[in-house]
Amino acid sequence: MAIQFVWVANAFSRNDTIQLGRSFGLQLSGFVRGDYILDTRQGGEAVEGLFLFYPAKPVLDENGKDINATPKSNLTSIASRLSMRFFAPEVLRAKSSAYIEVDFTGTSNTNGIRMRHAYINLAWDKSSLLIGRTWHPFSASCMPNVLALNTGAPFWGFNRSDQLRFNFTPRQWALSAIVDFQSDYASLGPDGKSGVYMRNSIIPEFSIDITHKTNPLQTGVVGSVKTLKPRLFTQNQTAQTYKTNETITTYSAQAYLQYKKANWLIKSQAMYLQNTTDALMIGGYAVSSINPATGHETYTPTQYMNYWVGVDYGKKWQVGCFAGYLHSLGTLDNVAGAWYAREKDMKYMYRIAPHLFYNIGNWQFALELEYTTSAYGTTVDNNHAKIINAKEVSNLRTNLAVMFWL
Repeated sequence: MAIQFVWVANAFSRNDTIQLGRSFGLQLSGFVRGDYILDTRQGGEAVEGLFLFYPAKPVLDENGKDINATPKSNLTSIASRLSMRFFAPEVLRAKSSAYIEVDFTGTSNTNGIRMRHAYINLAWDKSSLLIGRTWHPFSASCMPNVLALNTGAPFWGFNRSDQLRFNFTPRQWALSAIVDFQSDYASLGPDGKSGVYMRNSIIPEFSIDITHKTNPLQTGVVGSVKTLKPRLFTQNQTAQTYKTNETITTYSAQAYLQYKKANWLIKSQAMYLQNTTDALMIGGYAVSSINPATGHETYTPTQYMNYWVGVDYGKKWQVGCFAGYLHSLGTLDNVAGAWYAREKDMKYMYRIAPHLFYNIGNWQFALELEYTTSAYGTTVDNNHAKIINAKEVSNLRTNLAVMFWL
């Protein structure tokens, strides 16, 4: 069993605007949050264990005992958050505003301040322009309603990127065109996790989000194209160096829906994914060929299908459940060299997370059970990295939370 206890206090009201002058205003919001965590198994995690991805694969000792079948716990308050929204005079006939949000999850064990959002926004009657860091279109389109800090990852794409986003909203439609570069949410590569692979390609990620809204139903699709340059040079077996311009371009898409009426809230997504490690997802890419004369490499991406659905009912008492499933489709080409991927030998994973929220006044009391199972096997590189002989391992995390909002 895993237990998480959360407290939130000293939040600022999002409804109160502080006048900074005749034409400027400021809204403050945030909370102080503490978490106690207890899990049944070691796992892939971040921010001192608050962010749990998946159960760790078995590692056997000399007696055949699984070292990762060991519980763990922690107490931390680094998820505390502060945000500021500024309102300014009109510019170019648009309402202007800016938003900054920080928390303290920048570096484990140091309570470093991390920038979550920082953007400016210009809003006209049927369009708007956003410049800065906020949720990636794969994240912003449809977010799971869960208690866990992972917000449904890795079934859902968790990514905040620096971007330029233009929104056009004619009647019941919302059309968005986005270009973004990677920052702390970055792809894997020869030098580990880094945004330099996209910067060196010169090409930002391009995304399109098309949404149709008819009360109480909202549906939409998102597509993205991403290009990375993993290396600037290669070396052959005698350490001779050669410049390379080889890149890898990948394509991902999703479809989503949201139904909200009376006490019901239903959300769902289906995704086809290539190389989305920057969104904290499973997979990545690998070397598909190597020229022995120069060391020149070509690359092939992993492919995954992800699905999730969340259902909630109620207002004061709110009961709901999140369920997610992902499955490996292997790589586009055979693998001939190094891997740059997260858990390349995970064939599938599923999660069931029921929760119960009690909302009263400025308080919320919540309980969530998060049961996650991963199946690890062996990749067959000469067969498009298909995974065979997969075996399951599971973890149970129980989240217990109490929150106070001002």
